[in-house]
Amino acid sequence: MDQSLLKNLLSSEFYNENKSKLKRSLFSDEAADLYGILCDAHEKYQHDLSTKELMILFDLNYPVATRAEKEVIEDLIGSIETAPDVSPDVAHDAIENLWRREIGREIADEGINMTNGHYEAINRVRSLIERSIDGYLPDDFGDPTTDDLDELLAETGDDARWAFNIPTLGRSVYGIGAGEFGIIFATPETGKTAFAISLIAGPGGFCEQGAKVLYLGNEEVTKRTKLRAYQAWTGMTRDSIVQNPDEAKRKYTAIKDRLIMKDTQDWDLDRIESYIEKINPDLICIDQADKVQIAGQYNAGHERLRELYRRLRETSKRFECGLLAVSQASADADGKTRLTYTMMEGSKIGKAAESDLILGLGRHSGENEDNKPDNTRFITVSKNKLSGWHGTIVCSIEPEVSRYVA
Repeated sequence: MDQSLLKNLLSSEFYNENKSKLKRSLFSDEAADLYGILCDAHEKYQHDLSTKELMILFDLNYPVATRAEKEVIEDLIGSIETAPDVSPDVAHDAIENLWRREIGREIADEGINMTNGHYEAINRVRSLIERSIDGYLPDDFGDPTTDDLDELLAETGDDARWAFNIPTLGRSVYGIGAGEFGIIFATPETGKTAFAISLIAGPGGFCEQGAKVLYLGNEEVTKRTKLRAYQAWTGMTRDSIVQNPDEAKRKYTAIKDRLIMKDTQDWDLDRIESYIEKINPDLICIDQADKVQIAGQYNAGHERLRELYRRLRETSKRFECGLLAVSQASADADGKTRLTYTMMEGSKIGKAAESDLILGLGRHSGENEDNKPDNTRFITVSKNKLSGWHGTIVCSIEPEVSRYVA
């Protein structure tokens, strides 16, 4: 590569366009000598150079060079002349990439000096960063946000979202789309997982709409959750499925290929993101999201949760998919029907700040007057950047088939 780059550097125009990223250390020893001669010549003559001129300049700069040294340089100059032509754009990218690596190597060397007690090396690191930061970062930022109104409306309209299959909820908050991040939270035994499964696998749910859904479970074993998906889709209780397994299999075939479940109890977020990239889903549900591990040191639990939820939001954007995080409510929500984002466990308002949509699931405390379970549920929308609507919707849970109905 040295020869091809030096061949491009014979051009005065190419040299001037790239000289801010050129360093002697980018080249091998003999090539570095020729690079130094090229630099001096371009600064002095301001015109293109030939390989013959390069040899003459070497003789002028190294008058006492031995015959063996001259033969090495002659061979190198000959290889420059016959080197494959590389377009200026490709050569520019190669120089920039080598320059960035070299800056990284120099900083790493200074880091080693610091570990050996040469603490003044920190000043050299600071100087390196200050001198290179502008050029180190990419300067290709892409096009600014479009002004095309049709495109803007299509991006933010309901047609770009997967609809919630609870009619009373869907009329106020249509659904969730690519790059959007929502949170579902409730106290234990309210029916968080059943709510997620109902949205995904229930009649009219995400799967029936054609979405490819990835369900990641890091709490309950997902074999149990998959059975709930069978129940939600078929409307059959567990006993009915036991009695008529062939019927359940036949009905479930309609959405079987659209719902992927995976146990991720010991996975960190980096591994989860790798799996998302492999599966390429339209929608993701993480149950429970708070238990996902991320690297880093944090002074308090709420700082870790805020960073985790910030990363989850970025995950939905990067992979262009909707993401629903199932989370726990704090003790403040016990017995409450209307749960707002301030009642989420452990985060203060850190998790809420990172989300587009927050659905709190509330219920009455205790049982009905006839001592039967109270299946009334309250879905409170306490944050909504998607449609702007806030309020509470009353519905019911059918726990025997993992469905929420209105």
